[in-house]
Amino acid sequence: MNRFLKTIGEMRLYLILWFTQMLSGLGSAMTAFALVVWSYSFDGSALKTALLMVCSYTPYVLFSVFAGAISDKWNKKKILLASDTVSAVTTVIVLVLIKTDQLRLYHLYILNAVSGLMNTIQQPASEVVTTLILPKKHYQRVGSLRYLSSSLSSILTPILAAAVMGLFGMEWVIAFDLATFVIAFFVLLFSLTFPKKAEKRQRKNRFSKVRRRGLIF
Repeated sequence: MNRFLKTIGEMRLYLILWFTQMLSGLGSAMTAFALVVWSYSFDGSALKTALLMVCSYTPYVLFSVFAGAISDKWNKKKILLASDTVSAVTTVIVLVLIKTDQLRLYHLYILNAVSGLMNTIQQPASEVVTTLILPKKHYQRVGSLRYLSSSLSSILTPILAAAVMGLFGMEWVIAFDLATFVIAFFVLLFSLTFPKKAEKRQRKNRFSKVRRRGLIF
């Protein structure tokens, strides 16, 4: 029991980040699922609906090579906050367009591309943050927690999105998404502090490894 509590204490910062980001990810996934349902009911075209996924993943294919460089150069916390904020803004735009009855498929294509770009930038920063706030001996537990959050999201997303959308409408799905964003944003902003010394040391170690491999002369 003491060992378990000690492990929880050592992983506390990561667990806070993991849980709040999992909630935010669930909210985003619910919105994405609800928009797929909306787009098919709006147009009735499976091809046009499938293009929503294409727009989401295209930024990853095109810009993932540069995302790591951005993560190395900029402050990790600011990257996470900025990318989450931009994604939330796209969700707010969707809500406004729905309320004014002006939402069209091409809006979703653009907004999905922007959201996909933010996820592409955020991913390497999130991975680096994990190494900054988590003791090395607990790295092996990260994969299990990420698999758990991914599985829960896959299971709960269609159930919750369909239930909320059916009972209360699309607006409440988006409201849940924005509420989880606010929780994750303020927890990240006020509760988590990433050690700058560890970040600088990690950059130095990566640079030293590259030099030893003969990639920098």
